Amino acid sequence: MINNIKANILQYRLLLENFSFLSVLQVSNLLIFLVITPYLFRVLGKENYGLVVFGQTIATYFSILVNFGFTVTATRDISLNRDNKEQTSKIISTVLTLKGLFFLLSLTILSALIWLIPLLSQHPRVFFFSMFFCLSETLFPIWYFQGIEKMKYIAIINIVTRVLSSSLILIFVLKSADYYKVPVVLGAGTVLGSVIGLFVVFRRHHHRFELQSKKHLLSTLKDNVPLFISNVSTQIYVNANKLIVGSFLGMQDVAIYDIADKIVNLFKVPVALIGQTLFPRISRDKDVSFVKKSMLFVFVFFSVVYTGVYLFANQLIFLFSGSVNPEAAKLLRLLALSLLPICLSLFFAELLLIPFGKLREYARMRTISMFIYLISVGMLIEFNVIGLFTLALTIVGVESFVFLYSYYLCKKNILY
Repeated sequence: MINNIKANILQYRLLLENFSFLSVLQVSNLLIFLVITPYLFRVLGKENYGLVVFGQTIATYFSILVNFGFTVTATRDISLNRDNKEQTSKIISTVLTLKGLFFLLSLTILSALIWLIPLLSQHPRVFFFSMFFCLSETLFPIWYFQGIEKMKYIAIINIVTRVLSSSLILIFVLKSADYYKVPVVLGAGTVLGSVIGLFVVFRRHHHRFELQSKKHLLSTLKDNVPLFISNVSTQIYVNANKLIVGSFLGMQDVAIYDIADKIVNLFKVPVALIGQTLFPRISRDKDVSFVKKSMLFVFVFFSVVYTGVYLFANQLIFLFSGSVNPEAAKLLRLLALSLLPICLSLFFAELLLIPFGKLREYARMRTISMFIYLISVGMLIEFNVIGLFTLALTIVGVESFVFLYSYYLCKKNILY
């Protein structure tokens, strides 16, 4: 009995330690955001700031291809095989090989798009330099550190490299014409962090990189297809609004939407922290009662958060952009509504369906949500009512659908 008590204390201590490291990382990101975003918004102007955001959004879509669901499956596999050095090295080698191949494919596709699309061909440096972010996604083994539940590596590496990148932004980006330098400086920092992460994996933790057979690589790809489809579906409706705003409304509206969206994303950070912290444990223990207790606490927390966002929307916009913008404040209040269904769907979808092996149902849910989003946007375009607020309302509707459908799937499979 005493041994069980000690094991439980150790287990919760590890969860608290990992959550603390990730929290420190996100607090540092918030502080950096408070300095860099208003600075870039002012120095670059809305047009060039919107262009940089447009490039980052395209790179984000390529990162979906590069990740191909490995952030989930590799984390799970590392967690289950953490004491088997040979098997862990095989997982690491497989994931890095496939991600590298997908990165080369992404560069090829981007080159073709820049050649074919006038908007991209007018600013090729921005879009090519934005791919530094995609390269860092290829190399940084976040899935390894999550799998062994050593979040301190993620926190320390990211804090150091991001502080360095942000400092260089203040030195090298001094006027509107320097907009193309932003993805270079920020991207170089993230790539440096990725190299440091790989050094820890191969030199400090003594893993080996080994070439894997074509058969094994193809088998791994096949296993990840459902998660890849779900990631594509999710990212389409999460990030597409910026591309649609840029295409139909202009880069200045992209800048307005991005400020409100970035603030909401900051409040989504605790959701991600909870998911990253709990996923390895739930994958091993399958403890549904623990999930239920955690979900109640998180929902109450985010209800309070949304109330604060609603009341202080104007102040938040001023804090993050350095200017008063009532339109952005109204947009923030609407977009922030999505926080409530998102925090619930984290538990029903990511922390129940995936650990219990319901990957195909999870993928189907995400795919349906993507089609709902696309149909909704198509109707907005058809009836000529596309705008910042109608697009934001679409996101809230889709996230609510994801929560309700994931809840239905958990009930159907007797997981909740």
